[in-house]
Amino acid sequence: MKLILALLAATFLTVSPAKAEPKFGDYPTKMYLKGKPTPPKSVGSVAQFKTRVRNGMKSGANYGGHFSLIEIGCGTSCILAFLIDGRDGRVVDFPLGGEDNYQLQLHYGIDSTLLRAEWMDTSNDKYDTCIRRFYDVGSGNLTMAFESSYKIEPHSFCGQ
Repeated sequence: MKLILALLAATFLTVSPAKAEPKFGDYPTKMYLKGKPTPPKSVGSVAQFKTRVRNGMKSGANYGGHFSLIEIGCGTSCILAFLIDGRDGRVVDFPLGGEDNYQLQLHYGIDSTLLRAEWMDTSNDKYDTCIRRFYDVGSGNLTMAFESSYKIEPHSFCGQ
């Protein structure tokens, strides 16, 4: 009986290790854009910001080898983002931005398909929790790879 209780206790007390955050080096770019990017299709919200998006693409790809990630300010601690595949001008669905993702900060680079996003969780009135989410664009679409949250002092900023 003691052995059974010990086994049950060990089973319930075993703590599985927390999954580690992804690292940019583990998501290397496999394909780079050669030449100038294809202009995006002017559809949806891209049409409203076509000049800003077009100007943002002039410097070429800046994420995942052939994507242009264009960030546009929309007020205090607010950004909108557009993700354009420079190979064909396809607008990739970007699920973050605007007032729903207060203090959104994006971390990305040309040599990795991983993107890290951080923002303040405004679902409660405490303003003391930040969300950190990782996406991978290696398949051509953004796929969530990992999410965590962490506490901050009330009215502080995420990612500091």
